[in-house]
Amino acid sequence: MPESPTRVTTPVKVLIGVLLVADAGFGAALATGLVRGLPPWLVGGAYAATVLLAVVAFRVSRALRLKRGLEGLQDLTFGEDGLRVPAGTLSTRLVPWSQIADISTRRSARFGDGYLRDALWVDLVTGEGVESSVQRYTPRGRLAPAPPQRRQFEQTAILDPALFDAVVDRVRKELRHRQLHAQLRGTPRIR
Repeated sequence: MPESPTRVTTPVKVLIGVLLVADAGFGAALATGLVRGLPPWLVGGAYAATVLLAVVAFRVSRALRLKRGLEGLQDLTFGEDGLRVPAGTLSTRLVPWSQIADISTRRSARFGDGYLRDALWVDLVTGEGVESSVQRYTPRGRLAPAPPQRRQFEQTAILDPALFDAVVDRVRKELRHRQLHAQLRGTPRIR
């Protein structure tokens, strides 16, 4: 994985760069007096339109990246029986919905590349926790090295912070949905 995750797509970077150069060139032309006689509302409107276009393009690109990231995440899978999480390099573990108490974020313990990152954990009703391989991206300079005695599995999904938070929220919503469904199914009907 690259050291810093991509934030927006390349076409959006190019568009923002072109808008920035156009605004700088127009501002230089105004400052040097090459362009005269334009009403202030037109100048302000042109600048506002380019800034608005850049902001909209940036936000749309970020939203599409998050959506593609959620669809492409293979490390966690939902099923009728439960949540499937990696248990090792080539193995998975199925945690039944009835055994899951909550989804939390804690430091990684087993998965990773030798550094401690925040990871998604499945908290069980027994009080234990199951670590998933889904981790939050942190720049390498701010990471603490993992203790050498820890058993590490390099198979991790290191996600952009916004995507990591979206994954945590999505798994929590699915858990709440399954818990509510189990409660409603277990409640006798009153006729």
